[in-house]
Amino acid sequence: MRSIWLVIAVIGLATGVARAQIVNVQGTLAKAPDKDAITGQVELKVNWREGNNPLLDIGGAGTLLLRRGSVLGLVLARGGYGTSRGLTLTKKSFEHLRTRVELDCRWRWEAFVQHEYDQFRRLSLRALAGTGPAFQIVDTKPVTALAGAAYIFEYERLDNRPETLDAGERTIAHRASLYVTGHESLGAGVEVVETIYAQPRLDQPGDVRVLGELAVVSKLSSWIALKDSVTIAYDRTPPDGIK
Repeated sequence: MRSIWLVIAVIGLATGVARAQIVNVQGTLAKAPDKDAITGQVELKVNWREGNNPLLDIGGAGTLLLRRGSVLGLVLARGGYGTSRGLTLTKKSFEHLRTRVELDCRWRWEAFVQHEYDQFRRLSLRALAGTGPAFQIVDTKPVTALAGAAYIFEYERLDNRPETLDAGERTIAHRASLYVTGHESLGAGVEVVETIYAQPRLDQPGDVRVLGELAVVSKLSSWIALKDSVTIAYDRTPPDGIK
């Protein structure tokens, strides 16, 4: 059984999607234990190929969820590196730490910090810290919905890529982070999960990032599920040279 879950985890890690500068952690938080407990998951990926088209692509991710009474904690870290014929294809890392406190049956308060590096998005460093409330709109077995709003302090440093207008640029920004997330059980082992984020800059509302994820999960057996998902990501003001 453990080997089956490892295979599924590796497949899930290998089928990544491109994203803007918003990372959706709500799906991970939805898997938190209902009672006091600690749960974790580790994912590894190795793709090694020799011959006419040599390739080395390695990656990993780790998740830790901790619940103690009304406090829920999340630690998430992942990274990847890929190279072929002396060219670097992927080089990135990401860490996220979040705490959610249940104030009553409806209201929660969240605080989080995050670090990110991504060579191909020209991010030498992206560090942020944020905090804000969340409201449980619906919380039933077939349907749940949660809405949140937070203030984010963000610091970014770009690389020194030649022939770019913003080489080495450093930016401090104040953003709002607004999200709605929820899932609906359709019966027969089918579940719909959706999350929408918007992060406008407070002093320049036109500088906005948006992320939407929609997934349909069909449980085929007690240990196999089929997931069909769509992700839409948009960054209004990406670094120079990044579409």
